[in-house]
Amino acid sequence: MPKGIPKSGMNKGWFKRKQSENNYKGHIIYYDKKGYPTIWLNEEGKDKKVHILVWEEKNGKKLKGYDIHHKDFDKTNYELTNLELLSYSDHRKVHANWVRLDGEWIAKPCKDCKKVLPLNAFYQRKGLTPSHYCIECAKVRFQKRNTEEYKKHRKKYMKQYYQKNKEVKRI
Repeated sequence: MPKGIPKSGMNKGWFKRKQSENNYKGHIIYYDKKGYPTIWLNEEGKDKKVHILVWEEKNGKKLKGYDIHHKDFDKTNYELTNLELLSYSDHRKVHANWVRLDGEWIAKPCKDCKKVLPLNAFYQRKGLTPSHYCIECAKVRFQKRNTEEYKKHRKKYMKQYYQKNKEVKRI
């Protein structure tokens, strides 16, 4: 049983889950630690997220490596029209604010300047998604790392880091 509100009269360590007034097909809806509506299935002996149940009732078992995405980003809205099956990679891109047009990823935000730019404005990494920083921000970061002040700071930091770890290993 997941952690939640302590149940009176129970052994130490047992908790009652946070309940809602809603139910799904006769099952009481609880909320897991990430806020997803969840029900307890006695026949399977485990929790099941309601949005996954709704999807699987209509479309069959969810494939491994895929996630069910809430189109409106509201975890409590588990209507079938609000759900879509995305690969794990695509699901992460959606939540990282990448832009998709006609099924193609066309733009993403830069980690530094926060501007949403086309993918060709980022350095391409072989076999991976584009870098986190746009080309302009990457140039600024590279120039900053090549200053004497930064090199002295880095050298001092590394000396302290290795000295500290040397002491830990002796103990």
